[in-house]
Amino acid sequence: MTVPPGAITIRDIARQAGVSVATVSRTLNAEPTVDPELASRVRAAVAASGYVRNAAGRALRRQVADVWAAIVPDLNPFYTGVVAEFENCAIENGYSVMLCNTNEDLARERRYVTTAASQLIAGAIMVVASERRSDLAPMLEVKMPVVLFDREVRDYAGDSVVVDNELAGRLVAEHLLERGFERPACIAGPADVTTTEGRLRGFAATLSAAGRPLAQAHVVRSPLNSSGAGRAVRSLLALDRPPDVVFATTGPLAAGAFQALQEEGLSADGPLALVGHDDDQWMRIVHPAITTVRQPIEEIGRVAGEMLLRRERGSDRPGSRRVLSPELVIRASTGRPR
Repeated sequence: MTVPPGAITIRDIARQAGVSVATVSRTLNAEPTVDPELASRVRAAVAASGYVRNAAGRALRRQVADVWAAIVPDLNPFYTGVVAEFENCAIENGYSVMLCNTNEDLARERRYVTTAASQLIAGAIMVVASERRSDLAPMLEVKMPVVLFDREVRDYAGDSVVVDNELAGRLVAEHLLERGFERPACIAGPADVTTTEGRLRGFAATLSAAGRPLAQAHVVRSPLNSSGAGRAVRSLLALDRPPDVVFATTGPLAAGAFQALQEEGLSADGPLALVGHDDDQWMRIVHPAITTVRQPIEEIGRVAGEMLLRRERGSDRPGSRRVLSPELVIRASTGRPR
């Protein structure tokens, strides 16, 4: 028999589980102080009864909704992978997730930030469109917990989880030096994107320290999309002395570079070899498979969720910055010793 919405109340759950109403409420709010045996009885009663929480009423009482926002600049596999793990954390703790794609557009980002602040959203994880121009003020002014990931904002004192992007660039440069490449190039994003800027910085510094400085003509900045990367590759191929390998510093940039090489009748293992970033699935199945930097996607999503949960539960400790390590995955696209 279908139970009409609202027919089962929190008091019914308390009677069925043999606990107080307060214990049911604390269990449903995922408060860690509830005795595990009592929490188990409450969850069993909820499952057996088909009870559905009155999210609207709870939002009014708490002055926030049982919703977290994930504000990202693109729906590429890296960001969707992080959000998927973040969503697992949200669901485990009684929250839903609202996904917002800013498409690297500051006006669109501002709209989502303002909406999150005005709609009583409980907290947000966010990748900013710009380190210097993105504005988190509407959310921070209403004391909404915010965790940044992937990219950073100058002078932001809150929580963030990032990958060591300079290390990613160093790993790529060391590998290319070991393989004997002589004229490396890099396709980077706009200068105010901290991720690609860090990767470029680590890449260039390592090459310079080895006596192989990165030529100015071999650094091409591109919008963070595949079409921009395609134009970058063609500009590199048109040089009088083109590079022999290119490091594309994001997944979409690597995809665009690979496609451009295919369209030019070239292979990603020469005469212009390719290193990518993010280890998207296509990199493993194309020929040649693409050497790439793999980010700890699931760990990023989990850590961001845990940080947000602590803030939502009232933690007032100073903001923390977690730095995770990338991994270089060597495949056939850089497999030819020079």
